[in-house]
Amino acid sequence: MTGEDFRLPSAWRRTDPDQRPGGRTEVHYADLAAALELLGDPLAVAAAAHARVLNTLVEESAFRTDLLLGAAPGDIRALDLAPGTARTWRALVAHARRALDAPAPPAAERDPALLADRVLFAAEAAVLDKPDTARGHGLRVGLADGALVLVAGGFLAAAELDRLAALYRRVLERMAAAPDGDALAAVLTEGELHAVLRRWALGRSVTRESADVLELFRRQAARTPDAPAVRAEGRTTSYRELDERSTRIAHHLLARGARPEQPVGVCLRRGPDLLPVLLGVWKSGAPYLPLDADLPTARLRHMVERAGSALVVTHTEHLPALGAFDGVGYVLLDRDGPAIDARPTAPVQVEVGPAHLAYVIYTSGSTGEPKGVMVHHAGLANYVLWTALEYAARGTGGSPHFSSIGFDLGVPSLFTPLVVGQRVDLLPDPLDPADLGALLAEGGPYSFVKMTPGHLNMLSTDLEPEEAHGLAGLVIAAGDAFPAELARRWGDLAGPGGTPVATEYGPTEITVGNSGQVITRLPDDGLIPLGLPIPNTTMYVLDHRLEPVPDGVPGEVYVGGTGVARGYLGAPELTAERFRPDPYGVPGARLYRTGDRGRWRGGQLEFLGRTDHQVKIRGYRVEPGEVRGALQRRPQIGEAVVFAYPGPGGAQRLAAFVVPAPGHTVDPAAVRADLARDLPAYLVPADLLVVDEIPLTANGKVDTRGLRARIPSTQESRNR
Repeated sequence: MTGEDFRLPSAWRRTDPDQRPGGRTEVHYADLAAALELLGDPLAVAAAAHARVLNTLVEESAFRTDLLLGAAPGDIRALDLAPGTARTWRALVAHARRALDAPAPPAAERDPALLADRVLFAAEAAVLDKPDTARGHGLRVGLADGALVLVAGGFLAAAELDRLAALYRRVLERMAAAPDGDALAAVLTEGELHAVLRRWALGRSVTRESADVLELFRRQAARTPDAPAVRAEGRTTSYRELDERSTRIAHHLLARGARPEQPVGVCLRRGPDLLPVLLGVWKSGAPYLPLDADLPTARLRHMVERAGSALVVTHTEHLPALGAFDGVGYVLLDRDGPAIDARPTAPVQVEVGPAHLAYVIYTSGSTGEPKGVMVHHAGLANYVLWTALEYAARGTGGSPHFSSIGFDLGVPSLFTPLVVGQRVDLLPDPLDPADLGALLAEGGPYSFVKMTPGHLNMLSTDLEPEEAHGLAGLVIAAGDAFPAELARRWGDLAGPGGTPVATEYGPTEITVGNSGQVITRLPDDGLIPLGLPIPNTTMYVLDHRLEPVPDGVPGEVYVGGTGVARGYLGAPELTAERFRPDPYGVPGARLYRTGDRGRWRGGQLEFLGRTDHQVKIRGYRVEPGEVRGALQRRPQIGEAVVFAYPGPGGAQRLAAFVVPAPGHTVDPAAVRADLARDLPAYLVPADLLVVDEIPLTANGKVDTRGLRARIPSTQESRNR
């Protein structure tokens, strides 16, 4: 098994010239020698330990590094290792011996400047300091009598070399203690294990009362019955009116057969009926199923049928889009208005507990097949109570709602104001994105405004500085990658003391959001970190065996805690695949496998893209986010989007779309030539196109499908 060249983690690169470079250290293990001799010869044991440590630092189970068995530079050859295939330490030593004995060509001649993050393993530590054999490797490891000698170049700081030494010692101790023990289990030190599994990964533990969001609204309506609750289409509804209207709708739904656990479809635009219906569905005990009226009929049909909805609440105008469903009854608000108005306002007596479903919301899968996520009341209440403290408490103006009801990013804008006595401002539907800035400036100041980074980018160009300054107590950018440059641009626009910006992260399967924080310090470039876990939730970076990875090493993000959804409706196999038992939680706890790549950096969780967005270009593993970051470091480029697509022959190609920075022009050929000086050839986009703006979908995310249609090679392919 041959893998790619091993590279030290990029996050471990010494970027501060004041940091002391790595230097030299020794890992002594004479006290373990007797036990280690039972595993094999000293060189094979040392090579096995070396393989396991390197395997801790990469996502791949197989990789290639350099091996020096002699004393001359010509003796350096490739060493192919696959430690991820050895389940016990004994098997790992046997694998290392086979790798050492395997015939291999000499290592390819490379510019020493390209070896800064590469590793060399030597049979004799004495050769490590010879200038003609060092060759510029970022880490050189050699075997001495009862010790491993580690020599680091300028790539690693002394602190990282010390961490490596601790890892080597930890592995050797594990090998000596249990030769047939689990060689794939985490080998992190106790201090690092505590950081990545406890100190950074766990949100605060907060005791919540059993009240759901509906009960919190009821209590607020009793406290402030005459306060404005909803503004829509020029009409304002008070808390008393909203409470009474939703109760009448609940009675009507119950009469039509609504019951707990069976979703009631809601196909409504942002108008005066929306919140009374959503609350009325909850009062009937049922969960709601949001149905975006702009979706294709086939998609709506699929959602209603798969959810098993027997009722759909809508207006007559949406019936053509919904189509006819066997066994589905419609509550048409414009037709059934008199019957609903005749219903009582006496409280509905339906028992609903924290584990009951609050809503079922469909998300697109990687295959295009929508998945119905089952969200329960306990998870929703935990999230909404957090947003009440972190978002709504920053003002008194409530929040605007301008996203589709089928996009859970807008959930806090719908419900959080209603549990604290503030107003929900439903913006016109449909909404021309060009009007968003003016509408928000007119309706504010708000307590908070939640949007996608795409929307924030639009506002950063549409709003005047004074409008951005007083827009809200907080703006939150969520639902997509959040570039640091955009946060910086918003901060410059809003000015000192102006509207601050926060980040929030969380897949639908964790109930809207799992982490977030106000941005007080910006990274130099790249993306904004994902924030800290909210109360009663967890967030880990794990490998494919659910083992934690070290600080600075990429892995997959797993989230857990109160917010974890019940699973996917009618899809037990997919639920089992994505929702895993939590090995670090209480019995019965589960984790959701997000499919997002991330890494810890000293307590900050950095987003590195999707695991399913990694591609191979010319045989090399490529993360488009790395290329995007390189583009955005160019002063003439304001925004950039990078993704892979199959070229005319089927091979993957990189495409980049860039928006010039204000006052600049972009020459695609010059940019590609400039990138080629910093990046390997396979990371330079084959297509680089200049656009006036990055197009967004209706939900405010980057419209990659629309961008892909602009690539000349794909247009030519369609025309053939």
